[in-house]
Amino acid sequence: MGGRNLQQKKRKSKKQKSQSRKQNNNQKNKPQSEEANDLLVEKCETSDMELEVVELYEDFVDFYEGEAHGPSQQGEFCKALKDKELMEYEQTFVALRNIVQEIFQFRKYEVFMMLYPTLAMGYLQMVWSGESQQARDYVERHKDELDASYRKRIENLKLIRKREDMPGRALELLSGGKKEYFLMASTTFEQFKVIQSRLWTSKQQECFCAHFQIASYADFMVPQERRITDHPLPEPFNWAAAVQDPDSTSEPLGRNRLPALSINMATPVDTEDAVTCATLSEDRCSVAFGTGSGMVHVVAVRKDWREANNLRRENVFQAHQQWVMACAFSPGDRHLLTSSADKTMRLWCTRSGLCKIVYTTGQVPHTASCVAFAPRGCYFATASEDAVVRVWREDVEHPIISLFGHLAKLLVCRFHPSGNYLATGSADATVRIWDYRNHAQMRLFRGHKAPVSALVYSNCGRYLVSGGSDDLVIVWDTSDARMLRCLCQHEALSIASIDISYCNNLLAVWSQEGQLTLWTFQLLMRYSSMENRSSAQSKDINGKLLIRTVKAPEAVIWLQSGFFGRDGLVAICTENYKKAPEVLASIVKQIENLQLETKSEAEINEIMKSMLDEILSYEVGITAEGRSGIH
Repeated sequence: MGGRNLQQKKRKSKKQKSQSRKQNNNQKNKPQSEEANDLLVEKCETSDMELEVVELYEDFVDFYEGEAHGPSQQGEFCKALKDKELMEYEQTFVALRNIVQEIFQFRKYEVFMMLYPTLAMGYLQMVWSGESQQARDYVERHKDELDASYRKRIENLKLIRKREDMPGRALELLSGGKKEYFLMASTTFEQFKVIQSRLWTSKQQECFCAHFQIASYADFMVPQERRITDHPLPEPFNWAAAVQDPDSTSEPLGRNRLPALSINMATPVDTEDAVTCATLSEDRCSVAFGTGSGMVHVVAVRKDWREANNLRRENVFQAHQQWVMACAFSPGDRHLLTSSADKTMRLWCTRSGLCKIVYTTGQVPHTASCVAFAPRGCYFATASEDAVVRVWREDVEHPIISLFGHLAKLLVCRFHPSGNYLATGSADATVRIWDYRNHAQMRLFRGHKAPVSALVYSNCGRYLVSGGSDDLVIVWDTSDARMLRCLCQHEALSIASIDISYCNNLLAVWSQEGQLTLWTFQLLMRYSSMENRSSAQSKDINGKLLIRTVKAPEAVIWLQSGFFGRDGLVAICTENYKKAPEVLASIVKQIENLQLETKSEAEINEIMKSMLDEILSYEVGITAEGRSGIH
């Protein structure tokens, strides 16, 4: 959130905060003038938006806390409303929640961030109107619609029970003397306005605009570091991984010593079948890939480029009734886990080829789009299309932990090298880190403009790298929850795979369309600060970080890649049959129109499904025609 929250706040001890809360929450904040709010709106509408870097602070001050920025007599202008008028606040919150559900999935989070302030202002208005019990009942009804990270803030809000408890800033917001600002991408704002005009009454719109204002920024801007100042200081994060003994006799990879690249083609037994997913074994000696017919193939990897495509098939499993969505080897490569569109997961013994256990998903079946094992085995995690993160034990058929918070389907999950944390990427364009044993969300990273499709931790465990469908690769520092660098020279439609070399020196990024970029990861740490840099400066630094770009033939799709040994990089790909340009152009145009149309997410999903069916049916025709000539 912007406005007041874009100003630096003074640090305060817990003791000071406790004392000030007893004295009507008179915390000291930096004053902000009306001109500063106007300046924020102006900045947000320019193409070179540079947001002020905000200091994180020890003791959290909520948006309604602290002293008023204007005259101290704000309480004289606050109005006590009647029951019917107070109900408009609750109806505004419900309507805003419905907008979150309907808006396009990677735009959800920016709208979701307005829910808590709307809930809080409704509560404060009810308390000021003398309806404290109604205020508490209102919060109790809706608190579960926010994720667990808001729990402490809600409990703090409920400590305000009468007018005398109101902070000066709360009175200022209630009177309309000042407004709280939200930052929102321009296309998100346009879609928000379209849905809002359909779902909100004029009274609800007036209720919202009395306390809040939305400032938009251009979508094409390179993401800036925006620390979330309306959230408390990040909890301590033990990012250190197990210490590895580096090979001192081996020169680390870098600009002067690039890895040896080997490429392996994943080919099903049935030439009419299609490869849907792939994974490399821990020792990088085998690759498993799933197909559209539900088959799973395990083949040996050739690490010598001269033997590329000469694969030895080790095992073939008739695994599922529908196409295989994800697969992963366990540590030690003794087991292979597969997930399918038939809403089951199976654990296979890689030695015998037998299925050891079938995992079910309970009364509400879901599909897992990604599976990942913990470093020490025994546990694995699934990223599901119902936006729920689940953790399983190998010997238990049902999940033992479920984590809620993402607003759209999950696409990727990765365990921290220590095994203590789990990172997830979602179609809501956020990356989150979980302390899954304690059911706690530890970090939330914003910066992507589209679904997050790839994640990898650095070997030391401190840094997390994410890639998405927005052509962006972002490096995050997990210790203090900040964006270090946004790499935007990877000109691809979707990032398929990211990996970091054993020495933490080299970052390899693959796109689905067959582009490989190599970056100097250690140099990236030196240029880590994104503060006070223009877009041109950031692009110049990115050019220094980029070592090599490799383009692959257009006839292949890249599935998975990984470093092996001290100097190797292996990649798995499959055949790609290009669709007719006119079909693709038509579909792209339809998708662009969908983003601004007044349709619910369910309607959009149905239309997208029909588009996918159109692509697949066309591809099958091209495939059959192309191969008939070969035979």
